[in-house]
Amino acid sequence: MPKHADSDEPDRGGSTTGKALRDSLEALNRNLAEGVRTADRLQRDASRLVEESARLAAELVEQRREMGRLRDRLHRSEDRRAVREEELRRAHETAERANRAKARFLTAASHDLRQPIQAAALYAHILRGAVGSNPSAREAADLLQASIDSLSGMLSGLLDLARLEAGAVDVVVTEFRPDALMHRLAQEFRESARTEGTSLHVHPCGVAVRTDPRLLERILTHLLSNAIRHGGGNGRRVLLGCRRRPDALEFQVWDDGRGIPPDARAAIFEEFHQLDNPERSAAKGFGLGLPLVARMARLLGLTLDLRSQVGRGTVFMVTVPRAVLPSKPDRRLTAAARAMAVAATSAAATASPTDRMKGRRVLLVEDDERVRHAMTMLLKRWGVQVTAVGSAEELADRLPRMRHRPHVVLADHRLPGGQTGRTVAELVRSRWDVPVVIITGDTAPERLREARSIGCRLLHKPVEPGDLAATLDDVMDP
Repeated sequence: MPKHADSDEPDRGGSTTGKALRDSLEALNRNLAEGVRTADRLQRDASRLVEESARLAAELVEQRREMGRLRDRLHRSEDRRAVREEELRRAHETAERANRAKARFLTAASHDLRQPIQAAALYAHILRGAVGSNPSAREAADLLQASIDSLSGMLSGLLDLARLEAGAVDVVVTEFRPDALMHRLAQEFRESARTEGTSLHVHPCGVAVRTDPRLLERILTHLLSNAIRHGGGNGRRVLLGCRRRPDALEFQVWDDGRGIPPDARAAIFEEFHQLDNPERSAAKGFGLGLPLVARMARLLGLTLDLRSQVGRGTVFMVTVPRAVLPSKPDRRLTAAARAMAVAATSAAATASPTDRMKGRRVLLVEDDERVRHAMTMLLKRWGVQVTAVGSAEELADRLPRMRHRPHVVLADHRLPGGQTGRTVAELVRSRWDVPVVIITGDTAPERLREARSIGCRLLHKPVEPGDLAATLDDVMDP
């Protein structure tokens, strides 16, 4: 029994060992299978990584190629930009040369065209004074004068418009009180308003403004002329006034005429456009006044506006920045001073400028023979002693032989040999201290600045005989 029992023990131990071995083999198989699967996954991942790396490498190559293409395009673009910049520079230089040439042409045209008009205006004035009481001759002389005035007005408008378009108008901004300007305009237009059957009124307000006084005067001149010509007549009224606005002064030109329809308010600022002149009558202007006003206001940075009601009238408004000027000095006069002023004013009122010029001596320097002859005739009719020369060289030759100091020198600005009115002033003043009046057809602001810098008065051609007489009377010593 024990022996049988001993023989059974090894069999149980071998069975246990075999089972453990089988379990180990099964685990190993499972681990091997899992390892194979993991290896497969790693191999697939590796394949994907290789493919992704190849794709990225291909993209990198393409990006490098694209960068090369972009670099090439950039170089070409820079070359084109350099070419365009060079073309723009050349175009800018060409435009500047064209503007300078246009400015020179306008200056020359202004002078050359105004010369014959100046001579014609002087001869017409002399003719009107010589026709006497003959009604037919008087009518012909008046019509001649009206034609010359019309031509002069159109020429001035065209030249002003051309200068504005060419950018050849300089702006000189100053601070000033416009009251005197407004009164002067009212005085100048009162006679033409009376002729049109219109009463003209002016209401200044004593406020100082900051702008170019010369261009502001031209704006108000055109607005007044337009109001009198188109908005007046038959007992109607025209008003030049101003209203205070915050930091500004609003100039207003009113008329109680027919008014402007709403659909025509933009067109009136176009060149040669007129609402009530289909027959193109020169007596009604040429349609340049309001376009010039719009351009000058834009050049000065001023606001231009209008209100109108058909059948009731129109008001044009120009808004100008206000300025701060010191208070005016106290100009109150004592009783004795007022009496002296009244006496002087009364004495001056008894004689006209031409009466006061009789016996005075004028030195005239004018290269245009027609203008020189007409000016000499006019001055002699006023009783003035005239010494006339045609150039600065002729003046330099005659000046040492002149016995008597002239009361005033009247000189054209442009003279032969590149000489100017400044040359004349310097020549004469090297011997005598004499007032000098320079006459020019050049409306550039430089002429006014130059004249002021040498203490001369400036008149623009064509000069009206009345303006000439008033200026000469004003500058000559009493």
